[in-house]
Amino acid sequence: MSKLFVDEIQPKTTAGIINAKGMITQVVNSVINSGSSNSQVTVRTAYLTVTITPQSTLSKIYVGAQGAGSVICGSSGILQSEIFRGDISSGTAISVTYQGLGAGVTNTHEHYITASNFVVDSPNTTSAVTYTFAAVKGSGGTTSSRIMGGTSFPITMFAMEIGG
Repeated sequence: MSKLFVDEIQPKTTAGIINAKGMITQVVNSVINSGSSNSQVTVRTAYLTVTITPQSTLSKIYVGAQGAGSVICGSSGILQSEIFRGDISSGTAISVTYQGLGAGVTNTHEHYITASNFVVDSPNTTSAVTYTFAAVKGSGGTTSSRIMGGTSFPITMFAMEIGG
């Protein structure tokens, strides 16, 4: 068996930047755990944002968001949740998911759904990038939707830089 003996190990001098392929180099997150939106909406609504500044243009950004949501619907209920690179008015939707209920639900009840989105993005920049978690009522018989927020139903969002 071989042995390696050293007196001291020095880190590589890279001005504090570590960028190994596949290594998580930074994580940012945001949580809303106090009152958020308690009213049903019929238009796209932004609930949470995170901003990350990649250390390399080769980095990938893993973004995730989750929140308890609900819909009020007629024939079927769909909650459409999204992650945008940028804001909801001028940004690009990079993750869109649909959580839904089957046919036969009634418009007089609120139905609860967990909205969750996860995506790997390649922003190709070392400038700050903002990601936005949003939701909107889906198609079909959906009349309104919401992401709740609050102590019992926190909304969470994170962004992780993965060295490229």
